[in-house]
This record gives sequence, C-alpha cells and structure tokens, in this order.
Amino acid sequence: MYAGLLNEKIEIWDYTKTKSKEGIVNEGLTKTYTCRAKVGHISGSRTVINGEITTPYVKNFVVRIYVPVKDTSIIKYKDKSYQVTSIDKDPAMQQQIIIGNEIQE
Repeated sequence: MYAGLLNEKIEIWDYTKTKSKEGIVNEGLTKTYTCRAKVGHISGSRTVINGEITTPYVKNFVVRIYVPVKDTSIIKYKDKSYQVTSIDKDPAMQQQIIIGNEIQE
C-alpha cells in the first residue's frame, strides 16, 4: 500500500473511566489517536426504524496495522461518528480494515 492512498484524517476515541475525589466513577469518550486512512463508502440505503426514515451509512477505513483500535472504539470522520463493527488485520499488506456504522444521534 502506498502512503498517498491514506489521504483522509480520522480520530479514534475510546471510552475511559475516571474516578472523582468523592468516589463517583464517570465514563466518557477520550481521543486516543489521530491518523490518516483510506475511507470507502459501503452502503447508505434509506430504511424505516420505529417509524422514522434513517440512512445508516456504513464506511470502511483502511489504516496501518499499528493503529490502536478496538471493537469498542468510536471513529470520528468529517464531523460524524462511526461505531466499529469489525476489524480485519492484513499482516501481509501491513494494514487493517475497519468497518464502521454511523451513529445516529
């Protein structure tokens, strides 16, 4: 894979737990990594869920194999958030392919 193909900037966010002085545990998102990726569009057909018309976009993100991404991570790309559905590592090409569904907020 050539470095010029990784031309989009993505951010990887993970859930972290913090404990306050009073002992209250808070869970929130924290940006853990920023990298370049090749982004592809998989699907985006309109569906009706609970009487609402939604368009669940699915994208694939191709990043280097050393990028620390987990199944519970959130990927932010162009002001939209994507939940990681699957991670496929390809050691021969030194890359991993991440499939993500857009989070409807």
